[in-house]
Amino acid sequence: MKTSLKELAARRAQPVPQETLAEQPALPANDRPSPPPAEPRRYRIAQTRNETRQVSGHFKPEVSQTLRLIAVEQDRDVQEILGEALNMLFQRYGKATRVDVTSGRRKKSTT
Repeated sequence: MKTSLKELAARRAQPVPQETLAEQPALPANDRPSPPPAEPRRYRIAQTRNETRQVSGHFKPEVSQTLRLIAVEQDRDVQEILGEALNMLFQRYGKATRVDVTSGRRKKSTT
């Protein structure tokens, strides 16, 4: 079985003392014991990202520019514009799922 990237990263992160290397006989690569699994990294997650999944795609730069232009004209985030577009798509295909059209990142100031 091939070594996973997590195992390789764990091996690099754990230095081996020189005296331990001298005592061990050379083993073929496939006979070497694998190290214990590393503790998974805990990344900080923004409150606005809790219990969400990213939905994305690759488009031409003009698409990104147009989305940003609409967002600026409407004084909204691109995420809010995309949420509105997804809601329109869901409605067209008769799906009940609705996107909350607020991004949660900006606080709207009421003056």
